[in-house]
Amino acid sequence: MDEEPSSIVSRYLELVESILERIALEEEASIEEASGILVDAYINNGVLHVVGAGHSAIIGEEMFYRAGGLAFINPLIDSDISVHRSASRASALEKLQGYAETLLHSQGLEKNDAVLVVSTSGVNVFPVEAAVYAKNTGCRVIAVTSRDYSASLKPRNPYGKRLYEVADVTVDNKVPPGDASLDIRGVPVRVAPVSTIANSFIVHSISALTAMKLAERGEKPPVWMSIHLPGGREHNAGLIEKYRPRIRLF
Repeated sequence: MDEEPSSIVSRYLELVESILERIALEEEASIEEASGILVDAYINNGVLHVVGAGHSAIIGEEMFYRAGGLAFINPLIDSDISVHRSASRASALEKLQGYAETLLHSQGLEKNDAVLVVSTSGVNVFPVEAAVYAKNTGCRVIAVTSRDYSASLKPRNPYGKRLYEVADVTVDNKVPPGDASLDIRGVPVRVAPVSTIANSFIVHSISALTAMKLAERGEKPPVWMSIHLPGGREHNAGLIEKYRPRIRLF
């Protein structure tokens, strides 16, 4: 007998909840350390550059200009490494040596900036090169990746490294190999990916801790408001004016 639709949804929910609970319990220290990097970047007038290839690039968009999110976020999503330009081109560029370095160089990285690199597999040229270039520029690097998945793969880059072996801080997203999570009878491959949900939980957790730490230091955390709330447009206009010189998408 085939599964009921509610059973599929329930199984997916259980898997997602399990992953998020593991992140909250097992990655608390890494998330806390990552938030410290963001605090340092803010205090020293830096920004956080967020980079990922393919669907990992979604996280930059998720963090950018988002009500409740931090304002000093520079997402590198307006590039051919994103699937909105071409999925096949993005996949090819992820393996092309020199592309990540060129992309990050175009953003004008400064030594007080931080860089968040998102890659669940963490073995292709793009994420590792991005991390290496950022560190060589003097930036601290946060990685969001799946340690077990990445460890099961051979590095596919000239550095012979995985992303978590290069970053200053790694937050493990606990995503299973291949990202998809559900086995369904009659379907030849797994369905229902979990990385975007897990990664979003991680980065918003980092942002929330960053805001808390800044407030504890007597700073006014630069957090976006919804434009639908009273004063939201005016509040956001001030943040745009402040960060326009460093963030290309304003």
